[in-house]
Amino acid sequence: MIPTRYLIATLFIAALLLLVAVVQAPRSPKSGGVAAAPGGGSALTLESFEVVAEARLEEGWAPRFRGTRDPDQPDPWPFEGGFGAPWEPASPYLWDQGLALNGPRDRSEVILWRGLEWRHYRFDVPLVSARIHPRRLNRLLVTLQAGPLRFETRLLEIPEGRVLWSVDSGPWSRFSWDGATVLIGLQDPQDPERLLLSSLPLEGEPPSNSLSPWDEKSLPPPPRGWPLLPDALWDDGKDLPGARILTPFSMEDRMWMPTRDRLWIQTSPGWTLWGLEGSHWRRQAAGPGLLAAQPPRRMGLVRSGPSGDPERATSPLEQARWTTLPPGAPSWPAYDPSWVWRDDRSACTAWDLRWAEGSPVLPREQQREALLKRFRGDWRAARGLRASVKGWLPAGPELALREGAGAAWVWVGDRVVLVKLPEGERLRQIRKILGLR
Repeated sequence: MIPTRYLIATLFIAALLLLVAVVQAPRSPKSGGVAAAPGGGSALTLESFEVVAEARLEEGWAPRFRGTRDPDQPDPWPFEGGFGAPWEPASPYLWDQGLALNGPRDRSEVILWRGLEWRHYRFDVPLVSARIHPRRLNRLLVTLQAGPLRFETRLLEIPEGRVLWSVDSGPWSRFSWDGATVLIGLQDPQDPERLLLSSLPLEGEPPSNSLSPWDEKSLPPPPRGWPLLPDALWDDGKDLPGARILTPFSMEDRMWMPTRDRLWIQTSPGWTLWGLEGSHWRRQAAGPGLLAAQPPRRMGLVRSGPSGDPERATSPLEQARWTTLPPGAPSWPAYDPSWVWRDDRSACTAWDLRWAEGSPVLPREQQREALLKRFRGDWRAARGLRASVKGWLPAGPELALREGAGAAWVWVGDRVVLVKLPEGERLRQIRKILGLR
């Protein structure tokens, strides 16, 4: 017969082992936890996300732009943005570097996480746009509202905050996809369907002020009465520096700048490929049809074929060299700047929409839901403390994944949290697609 004291000791040890197993199981093996059985799903837990930094926001401050009006983006872009690619509209969530914030009394600032602390770049006017290029993290591009219908674009060197140049501009600015040039523009106040564009380099001196002459002999002439000399521009247009293009442009039109010397423009009559030659922009090619960009790989075109039926073609980004697709090729998704394309003619968005001729584009996105669940309690607490949270975030925390940088931003109401994402095959593939590896 087993003595009672041994039986009690055995049960006590078994209970301790069970307790240890329960506590350790959700933890990763690196943290001393128990590894999951082979073949099982890798469920994300609360400990899967490392909090890198927190930015506490004063009442009235929010990661929102003020008065942004991209000429080719009439519909509101989701605040959380897509992959953070340079062909997407600007987002207040700047890669894995920082935030663009607007606050009371028309004040604004960009805060960047540098050297284990937040660095503040403050402005006395509202921010309408801010960008950091994922390949050039020492350059910050901001557009500010300097007054009623007056805007200013600045290129800053960070972390020093030195202003490299500052010019009067329209209410938007963007980098070329290769990060070598800034594109800015103004609308003609007498004719809103005339857009004056200018390119300014990130490095070196800007080109001499010029205006596109529209004098290419192999291409159609400009519209009747079109300004062809800089002196024919309106006053603000004359002051806009750099190599300039005056182009017809309406809200339905689009433009893409893949490199410093190439600019594709889609207008209602058709498309034009512009090339920078010396200090002048000149037309390289033009034609009928509807462009459907497939960044960062190629340009797509829908046009009328020889028989009158619609046909599709693709071209390299550097020149208009069209290759017609066979009639049975799968239909493309409707153009949207959130799509990113691969060499195998497959595509996806940050919200897991997919288009593919073959195998799936990426492993499924699984972190968004887990992050929202992780920070929902913080959002509830902030909503109970600040009445403004109900207006800013009525349904829950705002989440901006920046998978190319392996990070995510979570705005819970009274603060924004920077989170490191667990490394995996999806993040590696996204970096490759975006050209970051």
